[in-house]
Amino acid sequence: IWIGDSGNTTLVRSWFILQTHPTDELKNANNDAWVPNLNSMNWGTTRIEPVEAVYQRCMYIVALANDFLKNLPNAPQGIDQDSFGAQARFCRALAYYTLMDTFGNPPFITESNYSVSPAQIGRDGIFNYIESELLEIANSDALPGRATGADYGRASKGAAWGLLARMYLNAEVYTGTERYTDCMNACQQVMDQGYQLATQYSALFSGDNTTNPDATQEIIFPVILDGDATQTWANLVAATHPVYVDEATENAGGTAKQEMCLNEWGIREGWAGYRATSELVRMFEFADNDNPAADQILDKRGIFRDHNYNDEELTLRIGSTVVGTFHNNGWWVYKWTNLGHDGQPLYRTEDAATIIWPDTDIPLLRLADVYLMYAEAAARSGQNLSTAVSLVNQLRARGYENQGNYTINENWLTASAPVGYNGPSVPYGNILNERERELYWEGQRRTDLIRFGLFTGGTYLWEWKNNAENGAATNERYNLYPIPQTDMQANGGLTQNPGY
Repeated sequence: IWIGDSGNTTLVRSWFILQTHPTDELKNANNDAWVPNLNSMNWGTTRIEPVEAVYQRCMYIVALANDFLKNLPNAPQGIDQDSFGAQARFCRALAYYTLMDTFGNPPFITESNYSVSPAQIGRDGIFNYIESELLEIANSDALPGRATGADYGRASKGAAWGLLARMYLNAEVYTGTERYTDCMNACQQVMDQGYQLATQYSALFSGDNTTNPDATQEIIFPVILDGDATQTWANLVAATHPVYVDEATENAGGTAKQEMCLNEWGIREGWAGYRATSELVRMFEFADNDNPAADQILDKRGIFRDHNYNDEELTLRIGSTVVGTFHNNGWWVYKWTNLGHDGQPLYRTEDAATIIWPDTDIPLLRLADVYLMYAEAAARSGQNLSTAVSLVNQLRARGYENQGNYTINENWLTASAPVGYNGPSVPYGNILNERERELYWEGQRRTDLIRFGLFTGGTYLWEWKNNAENGAATNERYNLYPIPQTDMQANGGLTQNPGY
């Protein structure tokens, strides 16, 4: 894969970009050529690095899995072919799910139908294939219920059921047919595997979330990062923290700045890239909602900084210029960190100059998401509402640290409600808001907004949608990304997505 910025060749970073940058969660201050297109939801078929990377990386995973499965019968005696085969099939299913969600109708190829020009089988065809694969995996004995110990980070029954639940929740988007009862059943299968909520929300996004049992008991399937073993630029720590710190430290020279960065967020540098929109900040409850302040937030899941290190206030709205304004416009999000869950550095200060890459795993599936998927499916189908209310209240109790009036009821669950602080009222709007409070900056927002019919069009506007400071309507074609021209040219049998 040839891409100008090597960091954008990594799947998790590029997938995160596609899922968050065009939404109401985040705007990117970096000056890469493609950034304005994704910030403003205004792209075409011209090469955009993260779009290319997600497509090519997922197809590469499919190719690797196909080759592995084709040759697995030749494995030496003693190799657990059932387990390794199920793990490869899960990874392939996850790659196809990502392609289906972002591109709709990718080319389809397995170890059984090899072709240099694979055909498309339709979005519903891809859905049916993924479903059959995951059901066979989840109902077999090839994988453990949970992947723990040395197997942590590998596929499990919990991961297979969790991915199925996500597919079923969005099935009406993918196939035109709702599958809410199936979603609830898949969620219940995940919950039956013995996962537990972490007691500390921030521990899920800390540098020791691989080894901290409070975090690992909730994480179902992570992308594992290790500062020594996986030295990748695909991290959400540097990208979300500042390049410049306070003036005194900047002027001190030597390793002073690297040491400060290490103590503040766990690695030696920041890139001043991603920061919050005002819509994200106002999704949370403050002591004074009309005048929010980061240290007055009531829901502790909102982990923000509203002043830079020179103690200058960061504006709540990003303002008239998006690129290059990280240190003044938009609150900083300190959800992702390479510090320990106790807020302390994992490395010695004197080693600061060498701590470049984070150890923070990225949870692709975790139990809180399963709770919220169950709750939404229950509300939409009118089933098991009391169970759904209990699950949501557990998440809110953690967020509010059991303080104040945080509990919800069945009416809250099923009501129409405004999106965020002052958005339009939509059916099940409270659930959409709760998903953002719990899952912001975890790569779910684009998919959620599409499911609620709010990503494109003009019903819901946010800052810099369609390159307008206060937002403007967009074309529905942006619900899918275009199949990259590199593959359209290589495979003349492919059909481009509508509108491109």
